[in-house]
Amino acid sequence: MIATLLLTLAVITTPVASPAPSPSPQPALKEIGSVRSTPYCTSFYKHFNGAVHPLLQNDFTLDRISVSLDNVNSLFSKIDWEQQFYDERLRLEHYVNSMQQNNVAIQSEINQLREAQTFSSDPDHTLQIHMLAQEMQRALDKQKQMSYDVFGLVQAMIDYENTMPKTLTGQPIGGISLEDLQMPPDKKNIKSYLRFNGMRDILRDAEVRSAGYAQTILEKFC
Repeated sequence: MIATLLLTLAVITTPVASPAPSPSPQPALKEIGSVRSTPYCTSFYKHFNGAVHPLLQNDFTLDRISVSLDNVNSLFSKIDWEQQFYDERLRLEHYVNSMQQNNVAIQSEINQLREAQTFSSDPDHTLQIHMLAQEMQRALDKQKQMSYDVFGLVQAMIDYENTMPKTLTGQPIGGISLEDLQMPPDKKNIKSYLRFNGMRDILRDAEVRSAGYAQTILEKFC
């Protein structure tokens, strides 16, 4: 069962390796409070917060996706696995749709955040906004990649539902197959296959770097 699902998933999405994150400590990403009333600071405040809110919503959704992926890993040994398989697929589909809707809004805010560079002739002002937008874009790109991979899993689950073997009465044949038992644990772990935890590490790195640049802008300029 698991082997068949992963084979279907491999056709739809191919995980790629990501660079290791930097361990340098930085403050947590969060929305900021009031700033000085200048065009530069006002634009920074508006569009940074506008991007951070849905970015953090996506992080919360990824927490829920993580739980759902763990459930998918364990459900094939259960008697009523087919109904739970269907339920988890619907949950994952809902989570992906939620993230993809947020992604559009986040991209718009990051694009507008970059425009804050035009409100100051100070090269340090320009550099800090440029680096902030760059790291926020990196965080968004990682969230997009993760949502695409989970969407690929949803498609694989749909394909599996349509092709899963049936009994003469039309009921799905479940359980763990001999092929599944012979697979190494990490090879039949869907979360491991998608490199889910590693990609979240890269995402967190981009977010804390964004928080660091935002704190510098607040302390030095706004």
